[in-house]
Amino acid sequence: MLWPTLVVDDFFKNVDAVIDYSKTLKFFKTDGKYPGERTKPLHVDEENFFKKVTSKIIACYYPNELQSPNLRWTAVSYFQKIKTKDHANLGFVHQDRDEAFTSIVYLTEEENTGTSLYRLIKESNKTENYVPTKIKGYLNTKHQKSKKFKNVLKENLNSYQKTLEFTPLKNRMIMFDGSQYHAASSFGKKQKERLTLITFFKNVYFRDGTPLKYHLNECYKI
Repeated sequence: MLWPTLVVDDFFKNVDAVIDYSKTLKFFKTDGKYPGERTKPLHVDEENFFKKVTSKIIACYYPNELQSPNLRWTAVSYFQKIKTKDHANLGFVHQDRDEAFTSIVYLTEEENTGTSLYRLIKESNKTENYVPTKIKGYLNTKHQKSKKFKNVLKENLNSYQKTLEFTPLKNRMIMFDGSQYHAASSFGKKQKERLTLITFFKNVYFRDGTPLKYHLNECYKI
């Protein structure tokens, strides 16, 4: 891993305005890779908001370099909502393997709907073993009541050891390396809706080719 895990409370100056803003956007059903619904990538129609959000996130890792036009990044952001009555109460442990690091901002506050980090303890039960069943369940939530789905979810969770859990305080932002195993701790109570702002950073780089220093690499050198 290259990126440290961070937590930033009171991330937005006016989080209620951000929540209200999310309600003006259209949400689209899952493609099976994740539960619930997401907006279109925010940079498509909401470029100003996207730039502000990603700049705030990057400032947590590179505050000194942020004002430099030399620092660049590639990212994609979505609002995501999960109607908890439609989903199993636990998320699958997985990695964001195509991402450098991931940011999640909690926009609703309910006990146990945060995010947990894990380490793999059973090599034979890696991500690929459960993906088809997970996709089927996310595309049609009725399948989540099946014995097969429940058994696969249980097998997935039993293959990992929880190492850290984030409490989902409203307006709390968390960041972690894309290779870090993680899962939603819970999708909450049946009558609630879990709203988050998720940003996947593909890469961070200097435009002139200057090598980027990674926090954990620098730490491990000492």
